[in-house]
Amino acid sequence: MNKFKEIAIAWYTAANPTPKQKEIADRRLSICDECEEAKVNTVGLHVCGACGCPLSKKIFSPVGPGACPKAKWPV
Repeated sequence: MNKFKEIAIAWYTAANPTPKQKEIADRRLSICDECEEAKVNTVGLHVCGACGCPLSKKIFSPVGPGACPKAKWPV
C-alpha cells in the first residue's frame, strides 16, 4: 500500500473507528508508550520518531506488515 493511501485511511478511521479498530489502536498505543521512538515534537504532539507520524493517527493504520516502522505491532 502506498504511504499516502495508508495515511488517509488512518486519519479517516481515527475519526470514527469501529469497536475492533479502537481495540487494535488501544493495544498499539500501549506498545508505543513503551517504545524508545515515541517522541513529543516542538508543538507538543506525540509522534513516532521513526516515521514522524502523529501517534493519535498512526495507531489507526491498516493492519498488516509495515504498519509500525519498527515492526513492534503484531500483524
